[in-house]
Amino acid sequence: MAHLHIPKTAPTTAEICKKAGITLKKFKRPEAFEKEVVKFIKNNDIVHLATSKGDTPRCTPLGYKNIGMTLYILSEGGGKFANLMANPKVCYSIACRVRGARGLQNVQGLQCWGKAEVISMKKNAEEFKKFMLLWGKIGKQFEKQGPKALPPYHFRIIKIVPSRIRLLNLPDGIDNVTWTKR
Repeated sequence: MAHLHIPKTAPTTAEICKKAGITLKKFKRPEAFEKEVVKFIKNNDIVHLATSKGDTPRCTPLGYKNIGMTLYILSEGGGKFANLMANPKVCYSIACRVRGARGLQNVQGLQCWGKAEVISMKKNAEEFKKFMLLWGKIGKQFEKQGPKALPPYHFRIIKIVPSRIRLLNLPDGIDNVTWTKR
């Protein structure tokens, strides 16, 4: 079960939307908002993943695939994996480019807080193979050839299950709605 928080729209934002002919949505059910989140995730392709270990945060831009609101990131390594071993809690953002003040009605961005699970090509071979199919042609090659289909690195998939998502997508009438998993 999920809960939605729909904040009161700031007068400046309401005026910008009114001038642009944008009607802000009032979601009655979490499922309707979840569809908007999935659409936003599918319409973009770069995530900025924030991980942390101790008092050292790290943010990495990465490509991703999704099944519903769950993100899957294929990566060959980096400091993010040391961070994830120490702390599986993550945050990520996905944003669209805005050009200057005249583009405020075009603001689009998603923030997500959740828990990451690392699926290793070596330690979780069957599960890794299953999720590799998300990557199309290379996934099909991997299904046939196994690890030989990829460069010689220890590839892993980071699976992120959301616990909270905030979406601002003014062109589609969504103003900072927050979804929280209960």
